[in-house]
Amino acid sequence: MKDDVEKILLSKLMNKQKDYYDNHEALQPSLFNNIVYKDIFNWLDAEYQQGNKFDMIKASNDLSHIKDVSYVLAQLYSDNATWTYHTKSCVEHLKDVSKRDAIKNLCHDVLSSLDDKDVSEHITALENSLVNMNRSDNGGIIELKTHMKQAVALIEKNSLSQGLSGIPSGFPSIDKFTGGWQPQDLIIVGGASSMGKTSFALALAYNAALSGCKSAVFSYEMSSNQLVSRIISNETGIDNRYLIKGTLTDDEWSSIHSSMGRIENVPMFIDECSNTSLRYLMNKVRQYVITKGVKLVMVDYLQLVSNLVKGRSREQEVSIIARSLKNLAKELDITVVALSQLSRGVERNEGSRPMLSNLRESGEIEQAADAVLFVYRPEYYGIFADHNGNNIKGMAEIIFAKGRNIGIGSKWLRWINYLTKFEELSNKDKDMIFC
Repeated sequence: MKDDVEKILLSKLMNKQKDYYDNHEALQPSLFNNIVYKDIFNWLDAEYQQGNKFDMIKASNDLSHIKDVSYVLAQLYSDNATWTYHTKSCVEHLKDVSKRDAIKNLCHDVLSSLDDKDVSEHITALENSLVNMNRSDNGGIIELKTHMKQAVALIEKNSLSQGLSGIPSGFPSIDKFTGGWQPQDLIIVGGASSMGKTSFALALAYNAALSGCKSAVFSYEMSSNQLVSRIISNETGIDNRYLIKGTLTDDEWSSIHSSMGRIENVPMFIDECSNTSLRYLMNKVRQYVITKGVKLVMVDYLQLVSNLVKGRSREQEVSIIARSLKNLAKELDITVVALSQLSRGVERNEGSRPMLSNLRESGEIEQAADAVLFVYRPEYYGIFADHNGNNIKGMAEIIFAKGRNIGIGSKWLRWINYLTKFEELSNKDKDMIFC
């Protein structure tokens, strides 16, 4: 049956060049098992790629290594039975058969070498193969009217969400500004050392999970115990230093035990990233998305991911990492929040207030990001009042330096130092700052 479909498809492509261009993204040599048909397709593919039309004489000369090639080509070209079939149906059928064969071969390869390789290598290979197999081949031209229908449907959906169309951050003022984190977006969170950028990004991942949106944290700097300790501190109000030392009162122990039930049920995953390679990160993200249904990923932080390629500068490496994360967000339809260090040049800014140019190895980071946020705490630099003389001690400014779809601006949060925690401003705080 498959041989017949291969023959029908070739015949249609030879007779109707338009069918080739309408389906070119899905047309691959791997669709053909018959060696003769595969050779003919490869020749036809090369000719159409050069803008040529099918020429029987040229085909016979170029494919002279095929036995009775003129007869084979003539049969294919004049097969009247092909007109009752649609080219797209033939392609879909052959793709389905090809995928089934690929899965069978994949299973066979794994079984035959199961004892020779490390189990993790098998898992990585399987994940890569399945993701590649599952990628959509339909990236063709879509008419504006189709895009319009999709856009209007999305607007209608968003109109029912009371302004929050994406993943909530857990901070109402930020959600009001952003509308929530959107799928396929790369969000960069930058900040100088000790600004609390890890605490802020961890809060974004944790709050997303609290809302029912599964999240995954990839931590290259802090252990899972340290991150969980911060979450417990935030939930209980117990100074994180006491948690580390274990010097707790009976009431504090009671508070921890009562919070455990809430925390344990939060759908968030933490990966300590024993391997720093970009390949490991990409495969792990795919694994969490495919097997766990994760919708938001946090990476702490960009400059600790490695993508060593001979002859490339560190800036080029980080650029590739940033672009890869953006492409991964689009591929998997997820939100990626990635932390980034700042260069020491930030200290030369007025009040050490960060700007886009302060992103370390910033070239592609700024370009790839849909939004760039900076965490800035003026009091760290001895600044306790804003330009209007308002008291900003214990406050943090979340600066939206870039927002592809949301614009730029800033929002203030309360910073609780002993908990390394951000909170929404009280009405009193707002009156003080925005009076």
